[in-house]
Amino acid sequence: MNMISPDPHCLHPLEVVIRMTGSSRRKIIFYRSKGIVTPAESSGSWHFDEESVIRLRHIETLRQRHRMNWAAIRTIMELLDEVETLREELRFRR
Repeated sequence: MNMISPDPHCLHPLEVVIRMTGSSRRKIIFYRSKGIVTPAESSGSWHFDEESVIRLRHIETLRQRHRMNWAAIRTIMELLDEVETLREELRFRR
């Protein structure tokens, strides 16, 4: 599977992210309050980078398709973060 790297320079306003992810404003605010997703820019209004959009899509897939509750989603997202950290460390050591 070819993974496309997110463009760190592409920022999307909250209203666009809502449409891109199928999430609601309320849920995105909740996820942000829990530290699961962080706006890349918040001067006046929130803007999210593509990495955050991908995270929100993962969250919505877990919530809607797999009917996972918040505790399960939080655990999975923490594990995915840990896996990514380990991958970065492995790349650095090679």
